[in-house]
Amino acid sequence: MKPLFEYLEYRDYLRDHYESNKQQFPFFSYRYISAKTGLDASFYVKVLQKQLHISEKSIEPLCRFLKLTIKEGEYFRALVRFNRAKQQDKSKRFFENLIELRGPRTHTLDASKYEYFNKWFYIAVRELLNYYRFSGDYRELAAKLNPPISIIEARKAIELLEKLSLIKKREDGLYELTDLFVTTGESWNAIAIENYQKEAIRLADESIDRIPKKQRETSTVTVSVSWRCFKAMKERLQEVRTELLEMARLDETPDGVFQINFQIFPLTRFEKGGNKE
Repeated sequence: MKPLFEYLEYRDYLRDHYESNKQQFPFFSYRYISAKTGLDASFYVKVLQKQLHISEKSIEPLCRFLKLTIKEGEYFRALVRFNRAKQQDKSKRFFENLIELRGPRTHTLDASKYEYFNKWFYIAVRELLNYYRFSGDYRELAAKLNPPISIIEARKAIELLEKLSLIKKREDGLYELTDLFVTTGESWNAIAIENYQKEAIRLADESIDRIPKKQRETSTVTVSVSWRCFKAMKERLQEVRTELLEMARLDETPDGVFQINFQIFPLTRFEKGGNKE
């Protein structure tokens, strides 16, 4: 089994714990776990299948059954609360707690990835280096963005991008992009992306006052449609997003970094029994 601190989903840990012990000890079963923890055997199966979550009062019996150390127990409690959290602000708080509790190597990796999506200018600086010949003038780099960032923020952006191997310094002193990308398939995906989306929406709001109208496109529309039509609209937006990314990939002479936002959300409550799947 992997160490507990490498898990970001407590049910994956419980599943691996069960499978590992089942292979070693013939007596190890769901009924055995039930007898030791007081948890219903069929309920425990559904937890391992990620259909259900354990309750707050079940955490301590499981910590004793799993024979966790004090630090492991603290991490397991935070992990359960992180996975159970439904509100974005709580998920963010629990995830940051997990980062603090993890070991040095894992802490550095996850904290850096998380930070990449936590500030809009990290992604903007990476895109800027797609065409801007940067060799160490952080004052000029900071002034290139709109709104401009501080010299300290520009330096932090370069350091983070290097740490994540998203950029590299060439022999001539200039920086260039690598082919690597920060993946968001981990459990903190939703938190990181939502943080970035909030930053992007905030920038869009500010752009109305900061950017001349001829240099931006801002349009809105309010419509009444069926849920089926709404889903079709979402799919169409995803198609347009893919098309725009392909256009950007094929552009051989970029000279600016642009933010493109798509939002579609309900302005009314749905009646019970409505088809929202």
